[in-house]
Amino acid sequence: MNRARIAAMILLLGFAPNLLALTGSANVSSACATLEFMGKMVSLNTMLPSNFDDIDEMLAMEHALAEMNRMVCQPVILTSYTRGSSYYSNGTLVSPDLYYDPWYFPNGQVFLAAPGEDTVIYYPNGRVMAHHWLHGDQVIFWPNGNLATNYFRVFDVDWYYPDSNVITYEAGYSGGRWFYPFSRLDGGIGQEVISSNWGTEDEDFTFLNFQDDGSLFTTRERIRRKLIFDDIDLLDVPGVLLLITRLYQASDSAKQFAPADVNITGAPF
Repeated sequence: MNRARIAAMILLLGFAPNLLALTGSANVSSACATLEFMGKMVSLNTMLPSNFDDIDEMLAMEHALAEMNRMVCQPVILTSYTRGSSYYSNGTLVSPDLYYDPWYFPNGQVFLAAPGEDTVIYYPNGRVMAHHWLHGDQVIFWPNGNLATNYFRVFDVDWYYPDSNVITYEAGYSGGRWFYPFSRLDGGIGQEVISSNWGTEDEDFTFLNFQDDGSLFTTRERIRRKLIFDDIDLLDVPGVLLLITRLYQASDSAKQFAPADVNITGAPF
């Protein structure tokens, strides 16, 4: 009998972290971490679009994410009232209950069916970001519908830009090769190396710059101080990419989701 009780206690303790993760507050934190990741994806798709992107649509999505972030994720306290009775400026309900019910964007598009659960994640334009967000081996899509990666949170996996060019072949290893896509003189797309050994101290890297007309050019730079990522940080490819494209540039809307934060702690994977 005593052995049975001890075994039951061990099982209970083993499941305790999972039970705690299902509390309402943890659900909100998890959804906000998901929103942060989505903000990075939309910002990058706006900065580095493929030829058929609608930039106005991308900017509208950034605005929708920023409004949800401001209303739900920035407040330190969610009272019983604001938890289920918060409305956007246009009158759209954010969620019937932020702890357990679906969250909606200002345009009425659902963000997720239930925070903290294995659910489909939608962009404000209605496209799917992930079909099963809780799964670490899940396919992730850009807001323009293109594939970002076949296996989220897997170390030795390819990641692709919104125009389908390769970002990196090994998303989860420091010292890997990272690339920018650039037009070649023959009309094709070539790959400019950001760094052959990204994430190591004193590594030179190719810095992406923007002309006033939005065209891209690169310069060779060196990180001014220690900036070494561990393997877990490198798995957040959009966060790392935002960091290295905006390292020395003026503040913009992407900053609110990635000032220097290259992880997505709390996201349900």
